[in-house]
Amino acid sequence: MPVRRMLVVAIVAAVAFAAAADETKSPRDMWGMAANAAITGDFDAAIKNTNDLLNAGKALGIASFPTYAASAAAMASDADKLGKKELADWAAKTADQLDPKSPAVAFSAAERARAKGNWPKVLQSSITGFVRVFANYRTRLLGQIDVLIAITLALALTSVIFAIALFIRYARSMGHDFRELLGLRLHGGAVSVLGFALLFLPLFLWLSPVWLVLYWLIIFFGYASKVERVLIVLFTLVIAVLPIVLDRAATATAGVDNPIVAADINSAEAAYHPESLRRMQELAALVSDNDLVQILLGNLELQEGNDQQAEVYYKHAQQIRDSAGANVNLGNRNFLNGDFGAAITYYERAEQLDPKLAIAFYDDSVANGEMYKFDVQGQKLEQAKRLDTRHIERLTQTPPTQKIVVYTPPVNDAWAAADALAKKGSAKTLFGTYAYFDLQDSAFNPITIGAIAALLLEIIVWWRRRRSGYANACIKCGRTFCHLCKSARESATYCTQCIHIYLKRDGVSLDTKRAKLEEVTEHQGAMTRRNKLFATFLPGSAQVLEGRTIAGVVGMFLFLLFLSVAVLAGRLAPAIGPVADTTHLFVRILMIILAAVTWFFLSLPVYRRRVTIG
Repeated sequence: MPVRRMLVVAIVAAVAFAAAADETKSPRDMWGMAANAAITGDFDAAIKNTNDLLNAGKALGIASFPTYAASAAAMASDADKLGKKELADWAAKTADQLDPKSPAVAFSAAERARAKGNWPKVLQSSITGFVRVFANYRTRLLGQIDVLIAITLALALTSVIFAIALFIRYARSMGHDFRELLGLRLHGGAVSVLGFALLFLPLFLWLSPVWLVLYWLIIFFGYASKVERVLIVLFTLVIAVLPIVLDRAATATAGVDNPIVAADINSAEAAYHPESLRRMQELAALVSDNDLVQILLGNLELQEGNDQQAEVYYKHAQQIRDSAGANVNLGNRNFLNGDFGAAITYYERAEQLDPKLAIAFYDDSVANGEMYKFDVQGQKLEQAKRLDTRHIERLTQTPPTQKIVVYTPPVNDAWAAADALAKKGSAKTLFGTYAYFDLQDSAFNPITIGAIAALLLEIIVWWRRRRSGYANACIKCGRTFCHLCKSARESATYCTQCIHIYLKRDGVSLDTKRAKLEEVTEHQGAMTRRNKLFATFLPGSAQVLEGRTIAGVVGMFLFLLFLSVAVLAGRLAPAIGPVADTTHLFVRILMIILAAVTWFFLSLPVYRRRVTIG
C-alpha cells in the first residue's frame, strides 16, 4: 500500500511539473535569467534564455523589448570597458534582437564604435539611430518638440534683433518727434534728455526687456516701410503665441510618459515595458470607471500571458461602455479559445458600434475562415481593405502570430483620456497624470495679453498720427526733420541743405559745401562701420538696416535656428537618448557648419560695402 501511494504521488508530481513547464512564463521572468547567465560566462544558457524570451514574445504578440534592449546595450558598453569581448558581442547582438528598431541601441553602438576609433561605424550607427527616431512614436514626438523649441527660441531672438534694428533705423526720427512734442512745453537740454528717455520708457518703469521690445514695435510702426509693418505685425503675433507653444510643448513632453499614453503607445507598437502594467494598475485603482483604461490594462495583461485577467478587464470595459474596441478584444479571447461562433458574434457587434473600425472586419474574416465560410471571409476582408487599405494589406502579407489583431485605442483618444483625468484631479497623486493643456488658461498670460494689446496700439497710434506725419532722416547726412522743419512739397528723403546741394545744385559757398561734404562723409562712414559691426555678430541684421528686410530677417532666423539647435542638442527631452554624446556632437558640428555658411553669405557682402558720397 505505501508503495502504491508513493507511486501515485510521484505521478501527480510529474504531471504538475510538466504542466508548470508548459505554462508560458512572463517576459519579466526571462530576461534576468539570460542576463545573469551571460554575466557568469554561460553564454549557451544566455542564448537559450534569450531565444525563449523572443519566442514567448511572439506567442504573446510582443514585437520588441525596448527596456531590455537598452539594458543589453549598456551591458555591451560596460563589457567593452572591462575588456570582456565575448560578453560585449553577445550583449550587442542581443540588444538588436530584443528591439531591432531601437534608437537607443543604435546610438549606444555609435558610442562603442567611437571608443574603438571606428569612425565609419560611428557614422553608420548614428544615421541608423536618426532613422529609427522617426519609427518610434515617443522619440518622434520628442524630436518634433525639440525642433519646435529650437524654432521658438530662434523666432524669439529674431523678434528681439528685428526690434533693435528698427530702433537703430528710426530712433533719431522718433527722438525728433518726441522733442517736438515736448518742446511745446519744455525748453533747453531737458527736452533732448526726456526725448531720449521716452525711447526706453518701459525700463524706467521697471518692466522686463520683453515689454521694451513690444514698446519699440508700437512706436516704430508708423516710421517703418510697408514690408516692415507687415513683419512688425507678424512678430507681434509670434510673441503672443510663443508662451502658448512652449506650454503645449512642455505638456506633451511630460504627457508622453503618462501611464495611459505610454500604455497605448506600447500596445500599438507591441512593445513590452515591464513597468507599464504596474503603473496602469495603480491608476485603475483610482479610476475604475474609465473603459479605455480597462482596455489598455487588458492589453498589458495579454503581454504578461494573463489571458483570464485580460478578459476580466475587457468585460469590465464593456460594462462601462459598450464600445467596439472592447467587443473586438472579447471576440479575440473567444477566438483563441476555439469558440469561433462566439468570436464572430462579438466582432459583428463591434462592426455595428463602429462601422469604420477596419480590424473588426479583418478579425471577423479570419474567424469565418476558421469556420470554412470563405465567401463571408472574402466579403469581410474586402470591407476591411476599403476602410484601411495600407494596414490591412500589411496584415495579409505578414499575418500576426495569433492570426487576429488586438484592438488598441487611437493615441489621440489616450491623450484625451489622460487630459480628462488630469482636469478631474482624481489621479494627481500619480506621477505623470496631472499634466494637461488648456488653451484658455495658457493664453491668459502677461506676454500674450501684452502682445495682443501692443498689436492694437500699433494700429491705433499709427492711425491717429498719420495725418500729422512722422519725422524722417536725410539719407545723405542723417539729419532729422518733420513737417514743421521743412516744406512738405520738398523731397521727403533729403534735408533742406542736401536738397539745395545735391538736388537743386544751388550756388552755395565752398565752405558750406565742404562742411556738408564732411558731415555726409562722417555719417555714411559711421553707417558702414555700424552695418559691418552688426553683420559680424548678428548676420542678417545689416540687411535689415540697409532696407533689404526680407532677406535680412530670413537669414537672421536661419542663423539663429542653427545656433539654437547646436546649443540645445542633447539638453532638451532628449529625443535621441542620454547616451548619444557622439550623435549630439555630429548634430552640433553640422549645425555650426550651416551657421557658418549662413554667416558667410550674409556678412561677406556687407564687408565689401564702400562709402559712397555722390
